[in-house]
Amino acid sequence: MNDSEQDVDSEAAADAFGVLADDTRIDILLSLPQSDGIPFADLQRASGIEDSGRFNYHLDKLVGLFVHKSDAGYRLTSIGARAVDLLLDARFGPDSPPPIDRETDTPCPACSSPLRVRYEDGDMRLICTDCGAIVQYGYFPPRGRMVRDEDETLDAYSRQVWREVTLAHRGLCPHCGGVLETAVDTDPEWGVDYAATGDCQQCSTVYSSPLGARLLADPDVVSFLADHGEAIDERRFWEFDFYFDGDAVTAVSEAPPRYRLTVSEGEERLEVTLDGDGNVVGTARRRPR
Repeated sequence: MNDSEQDVDSEAAADAFGVLADDTRIDILLSLPQSDGIPFADLQRASGIEDSGRFNYHLDKLVGLFVHKSDAGYRLTSIGARAVDLLLDARFGPDSPPPIDRETDTPCPACSSPLRVRYEDGDMRLICTDCGAIVQYGYFPPRGRMVRDEDETLDAYSRQVWREVTLAHRGLCPHCGGVLETAVDTDPEWGVDYAATGDCQQCSTVYSSPLGARLLADPDVVSFLADHGEAIDERRFWEFDFYFDGDAVTAVSEAPPRYRLTVSEGEERLEVTLDGDGNVVGTARRRPR
């Protein structure tokens, strides 16, 4: 049993989820604001429940964990807001968001065939249909897809990954905010040569990405690319050559472990040195003489 399992009172959790097992309470939750309070009568009208006794009974069941009551009225607690996020996920709606399936210009790191980006019901994948490699997998909320076209969705997902990588680079689990301990994996099993793999000490999530992903959060790399007219969060991450390119990574030392990754722009290149934990420990610009 890991620490995250020990911290959960299964009976209390079951009771909490049981509170939500009622469509009337779901209607009330979806009618509540997260910030300013709403008076009882206004909330009843917003939820569409005409019977005051029935409305009051179900509202009382939500007060505490999911709903905060004050002189200003009722509003969502932080946990209530998270519950609403789950409820608003389009997978609970009548329609699934439009899927995406398109070829990219990015070569597969395993076989060099063009990667495809596919999205369906929240799952975003960069895959190679020739060799079967899945080189990137993530989640993008279906409701976010419902309000965007394909290009807007891919741009939004790329910015989301950039944010997650930035958090992971600083030891913050993108999923729960726990402590992420990362190490370089020199033999990953998912199509890249070098990966930075983080294990969350609180939720046990494994967050693994190509070693090149660590550079998305490094200020020297960001500055180098900006000097060449590239905004790192304005391009899709898989369009950067260094993200998946195993040939750009060189193991330069075993004790202590050091890895060098080269970022090239025109005739100039930036040599980035990372340690065994995937942290950038040095950079050097190289220009042709």
